[in-house]
Amino acid sequence: MVDVIIVRYGEIAIKRGKRREFERKLAENIEKILKRKGITGKVKVIRGRILVDAPDKAAWIIAKVPGVVSVSPARVMSYDEAPGYLREALKKFNPRSFRVETQRLDKTFLKTSVEVNREVGAFIAKEFGWKVDLENPELTVGIEIINGKAYVFFEKIEGVGGLPVGTQGKVVALLSGGIDSPVAAFLMLKRGAEVIAVHFDQGKNARKVVEKVVEILSDYSPEPIELIVENHFEVLKPYVITLNKLNRREWTCVVCKVAMLRRAAEVAKENGALGIVTGDSLGQVASQTLTNLYFETITVDFPVHRPLLGFDKEEIVSIARKIKTYDAFLEYPYCDCPFRPERVVTQGKLEEFERIRTELKKEGVI
Repeated sequence: MVDVIIVRYGEIAIKRGKRREFERKLAENIEKILKRKGITGKVKVIRGRILVDAPDKAAWIIAKVPGVVSVSPARVMSYDEAPGYLREALKKFNPRSFRVETQRLDKTFLKTSVEVNREVGAFIAKEFGWKVDLENPELTVGIEIINGKAYVFFEKIEGVGGLPVGTQGKVVALLSGGIDSPVAAFLMLKRGAEVIAVHFDQGKNARKVVEKVVEILSDYSPEPIELIVENHFEVLKPYVITLNKLNRREWTCVVCKVAMLRRAAEVAKENGALGIVTGDSLGQVASQTLTNLYFETITVDFPVHRPLLGFDKEEIVSIARKIKTYDAFLEYPYCDCPFRPERVVTQGKLEEFERIRTELKKEGVI
């Protein structure tokens, strides 16, 4: 008998004209991330599945690879060997109910999925006395028929889904170390984009937290995510000087975001990226009202993507907990920005913002 990990993918299978390219990229990404973790895995692409010859522990690593829907450590055998294998393997379980779930990828196999379910289910019920429950079983015995062989497994680990990283180009993601921005970066990884992280450092050990976040996010990337750190105060200082001249300190948060986006655009162009990603969620803070997002966007001559725009905080926190970046956020130090004014603009007027933009241009800031 042979140990193998079954890797399933979903969206890739419907990409007409791109399916083989995406399959190859997913297989390549799996090999890269296993190698980074010190695991040698032989990866083989077959129709509808990727098979990985690696230890069972690799399944949890593979499940984090974008493009993967689910994985199952399995044992490979002839169909006739399945009863003997199950007689021993199932001794470690003690469920009150079970079901057999078969998928026949090899349509030349003479028995249908339903027939396999009935035969194997009858054997298990007789051998162990367990009750069959097709709706809500405590144990599912999975069987996939591939190339005339039976692949038997007892768990299906949920994957990330989405598309393989590297199939959709590159983006620069702003990472603050808070809850939202790491989730935004993760969602872009999930959609197949390669991510470069940019952090505007305010001190107080915030950088260490961001470095931890990048390490966590790198588990979802075939290559370690690059982190570029900028000095927040140096980037923002010329903008604040101009606002002080105009006596418009209340615009600081909006202009701060403009400063970060413009610097991020420079980084993106230097690295061949196609867009900037932020963790903006509509209405959460002063700089994220629809009006202010408009002001920030029109000042940056580069695409800005906001994957969290329609998410509420509970939805974002739920994803952050799931991908483990929330744990890093709990260590994030409170950073009281010295530039933040007592009053901030939430619904500013366009003509006033244009005055500020004109002055920033005169000063050579933008």
